Amino acid sequence: YSTGLMKNGWAFTGSAGYRWANEGNIEGTFYNAFSYFLAAEKVFNDKHSLSIATWGAPTERGQQGASTEEAYYLANSHYYNPNWGYQNGKKRNARVVNSFEPSAVATWDFKIKEDMKLVTSAGFKYSSYGTSALGWNGNASDPRPDYYKKLPSSIFNVYNDVPTPEQLEQFNEVTDLWKHNKAYRQLDWDLMYFSNQQANALDKETLYYVEERHNDQLAFNFNSVFNHTINDHSSYTAGIAVNTTKGMHFKKMKDLLGGVLYTDIDKFSVRDYGENSSIIQNDLDHPNRRIGEGDKFGYNYNIFVNKQSTWLRYQGKSGSFNYFASGKIGSTQMFREGLMRNGRAPLKSLGSSGTAKFLEGGVKAGLTYFLNGNHSFTLNAGYEDRAPLAYNSFVAPRIKNDFVNDLKTERVYGGDFTYNFNTPIVMGRITGYYTRFQNQVEL
Repeated sequence: YSTGLMKNGWAFTGSAGYRWANEGNIEGTFYNAFSYFLAAEKVFNDKHSLSIATWGAPTERGQQGASTEEAYYLANSHYYNPNWGYQNGKKRNARVVNSFEPSAVATWDFKIKEDMKLVTSAGFKYSSYGTSALGWNGNASDPRPDYYKKLPSSIFNVYNDVPTPEQLEQFNEVTDLWKHNKAYRQLDWDLMYFSNQQANALDKETLYYVEERHNDQLAFNFNSVFNHTINDHSSYTAGIAVNTTKGMHFKKMKDLLGGVLYTDIDKFSVRDYGENSSIIQNDLDHPNRRIGEGDKFGYNYNIFVNKQSTWLRYQGKSGSFNYFASGKIGSTQMFREGLMRNGRAPLKSLGSSGTAKFLEGGVKAGLTYFLNGNHSFTLNAGYEDRAPLAYNSFVAPRIKNDFVNDLKTERVYGGDFTYNFNTPIVMGRITGYYTRFQNQVEL
């Protein structure tokens, strides 16, 4: 619904939508999403107007899991999805994404003169993004139906070995189960609940659970862009931008699957170092902490990225030529803040990593030649130094604060050449390009 611009200078717009699928083309998947958009604008006079807009789409969706060619063959379908199984006769997916990114932006439009305009915006986004996954401790068998030890090929080497009668019998039995028993090639939720109930009765650790891994984000941005049309043949645009982002990375207990006792230690390290070793502790400051549903555990850290930049672009035309030249300069700072002291890195997992700083910049230019109204040629070239992504800048960020060795700005340069044509029969373009990347991160 939109009011249009009313006599009092206000305008309002709103929309809402809902989209869902009980099951997608891939069995065990589903989709459930709501969306909204709301905006308001106040036109004060011929020079000034102020607008604000907010939007978001809370979404829940079940995922498909990739598997091996052997599993697809045995299931007789390349749409086989190992992520789901039956629980009390109903389908349940272990890999479910829950996401919601409420965003808002306020914009001030300032028409300085007929040939000058300033647009200034400030906005924020809060992103909640969680993906669930099955978890199990070191004493439990792998619950995934397509785990390699549950496939016929794990019984003997089908290419080189001569099987014993017992191996051949087991091979045929497992193959038959995979091909003809649908429940065998899916998750067995009921068995996981039963196993946890047995552990409860013996006052032992929960064997199976569902965790939710979060990569959340809180971002603020500010930018201001100035446009000036000098004359009919030339104009320029200049701008500044400031962005700050806080990435929040953790996992929390989503469902204990009927279990009661869960301790926040690295269950697989217990087998290597023993129950009394400090190395097995995910949070040394709260050793052997008992976890309930909704609690954070395993890892918990933030990554902060701050960026500032300014840029300028000039464009013009002369005769049969159009051209532009642009440049930018800026900086990026990033650091990790650990919220847990991990036993595998007790001295460099909690607190700040220190700040990595990068100077960024780049130039671009382009030229278009119009041979006539139907044929033209365009040549573009550019060079850029840019900071690496924070995602690639840390070694094992779930555990410790270490940056990648010799971290530096990435260098990108390249160009392209295009021929555009328009004939009575066909129109199109042919482009060739070259791009080179240097100083990228290796992990």
